[in-house]
Amino acid sequence: MTDVGVEVLGRFGLTAESNSRMGIEEMRPFADFLISGHAPVKKDEVYLNLASTDDRLRENAIDRQLAYVNAVAQLPKLKQINLHFAPRRWVDDAQPDGHEFDYDRQIDAIRQIAAMAAERGIEIVLENLPVTWRDVPDDTTGDQVDWSNRNAYFGTTPEEWIGVCEEVARPNVALCLDSSHACTYAHLFPEHKRPEVMMSFLARPDLLKHVHWSDNYLYDSRGREDSHAFVGKGTLPEEIHRTIKGLDATLMLEHSPPPEELEEELEYIDGL
Repeated sequence: MTDVGVEVLGRFGLTAESNSRMGIEEMRPFADFLISGHAPVKKDEVYLNLASTDDRLRENAIDRQLAYVNAVAQLPKLKQINLHFAPRRWVDDAQPDGHEFDYDRQIDAIRQIAAMAAERGIEIVLENLPVTWRDVPDDTTGDQVDWSNRNAYFGTTPEEWIGVCEEVARPNVALCLDSSHACTYAHLFPEHKRPEVMMSFLARPDLLKHVHWSDNYLYDSRGREDSHAFVGKGTLPEEIHRTIKGLDATLMLEHSPPPEELEEELEYIDGL
């Protein structure tokens, strides 16, 4: 949310999270507002893959995340780092190698990153990732798709997302819910099941310490995209938004609306 600028953050009394592309020098002007940082996801369009069975690629990914922890520890108010899961399968022109991934190697990598973060008083939050529906026709249902050969991430299902956090089992490792990402997973199910699926991402409020909060479209094909609609402007059930609001967690609006639309969104949230 740094895209709205320092003046808007100050006017509304908001804090912010750095985006995954910001270096430490780009963060410094926001030092009074940054309470969380989004760890880097890619280097030169190649995923930093903590689960890779290629030792060189995996060690490079771990080293970059450790360097990020060290860098953002300089910012006095930043106490959380949002960390993406690795791809479980990813093949594209930008990534010609490193296509084999291992769950346990990811667990070990997260523990290494968490150990350094703990030394610096920083909490790691693991973000659920989207299901990739690219090139799937709108009228094709989830059970008609062969998912075995499609690009995919770890941590898209609520069970695996929560399970990784439980298995890492470190006191400074918790969960980040991305409500828009969760909607892309809910679209795997029939419409009448989708509200229940969304609520399953809220099954462990004790582990939920950070939220990327936005709306999405639960009942039409727009919800297969990571829409990041303004809260209250999509079709996620109000119960989802009320539950998120009640969490003991850092709540971040993951979009950058103009000030007048931000004010309207905050009024909607106040009324939940």
